[in-house]
Amino acid sequence: MQKKLNKSMYLMGFILTIGSFLNFLYAQEKPIVVQDVLKRSHSFTKPVTRIVSLSPAVTETLYAIGAGATLVGNTTYCTYPEAALEVQKVGGYSADTISVERIIQQQPELVIGEISMHRSLENTLKEAAIHFFLVDITRIEDIYTLIQNLAIITGRSAEGQALTKNLQERVNRITNLVAKKKTPRPRVFWEVWNEPLMTCGPHTFIGQILNLAGGQNIFSDLSENWPIVSSEMVLVRNPDYIMSTRTHGEALDLETLKRRPGWANLPAVRNRNIILFDDDIISRPGPRFVDAVELVAKALHPELF
Repeated sequence: MQKKLNKSMYLMGFILTIGSFLNFLYAQEKPIVVQDVLKRSHSFTKPVTRIVSLSPAVTETLYAIGAGATLVGNTTYCTYPEAALEVQKVGGYSADTISVERIIQQQPELVIGEISMHRSLENTLKEAAIHFFLVDITRIEDIYTLIQNLAIITGRSAEGQALTKNLQERVNRITNLVAKKKTPRPRVFWEVWNEPLMTCGPHTFIGQILNLAGGQNIFSDLSENWPIVSSEMVLVRNPDYIMSTRTHGEALDLETLKRRPGWANLPAVRNRNIILFDDDIISRPGPRFVDAVELVAKALHPELF
């Protein structure tokens, strides 16, 4: 009786072992499938280990999820983190500066670009039999999607989830702080460019940053992402703050602003509330967008921090 019982137990153990092994093989063979912004499915048999990034935001995100080692090529605009500077450069940011020859030399499994900047490279890369994954990073929601997709592609789903959770917790902390204020939100004019006068719409990640940080974008009623506005429109909306990037600082020098007709009487100019931010932090739609939210919130509501 004991021998029969032992044989049954051995048989059951053998079956369970075989089952586990088959499940392991199935898991190994199960393809990795992700969709790009054009809803095209990209399939890989294993996590991708050789990537060329044409986007500074993509480069930062790969490092943020611990996948920086997968980069075999990026651009001269990929300057963060410091390790990105050591990666082989394939060109600048715009499509006409990208060297497809250099990309091919790096033998990538995947090239990742932004649809607004790099779609024109699609046919050339297709002819070279290179996977080309296009992303759109216009809104903060797109940043979270980018993190998720890159984490799946590189086999770092847990790291992607942890990063997303951390970013969301930091955003919630800031929004909870600014929600405590009972006074009206300060009105903000974000100047993208001065000739022509251009600002950000509410659905861009910069427009969303202003909102999360407790500011009121004076052009939040416009539907365009990067609308051209008139000087008169700014005067009517009477901003308390004027904000932009440091590289645009010359155009926003206080004396220069005072020479714009009527601008000397704006609260932002009278009170010297002209705030400039680091371009890379505020203009790149990557994981550091939360740093941007914190910086803007501290500028608008210093008493909360």
